[in-house]
Amino acid sequence: MAKVAIVYFSGYGHTAKQAEAVCEGAAAIADVAVTGYRIDEAGELPLDAWEELAEADAVIYGSPTYMGGPAWQFKKFADASSKPWFNEQWKNKLAAGFTSFRRSRISGHCPSSTGSCGSEPACFLPIKRNMGRPI
Repeated sequence: MAKVAIVYFSGYGHTAKQAEAVCEGAAAIADVAVTGYRIDEAGELPLDAWEELAEADAVIYGSPTYMGGPAWQFKKFADASSKPWFNEQWKNKLAAGFTSFRRSRISGHCPSSTGSCGSEPACFLPIKRNMGRPI
């Protein structure tokens, strides 16, 4: 059975909704076990998460986009993941990611396809790396 880990931070709940949808979609695939890990407000994962991430076959990352980049809580997790990455502990894992962002109204123009200018989902393409070396 393949193991998929979803690691995400959600400040206002929009990214959490996306993480739930990603989890449901991955869990619908036969022989796939999915576990979600929410990064807390201090930028920390649950204690057992690092061991379980090491055992996962794929990791899907999620963060809201704030000021053109990921939330600092997600960045803190990404920085902490440099040790297993550098030691190639995550080599040959599949990786993907998703984000959410809020478009703003500028001069009365709303670029949203829905016209709502609310939280608009966006999805990254799978990362073309094997969590260790470029493919």
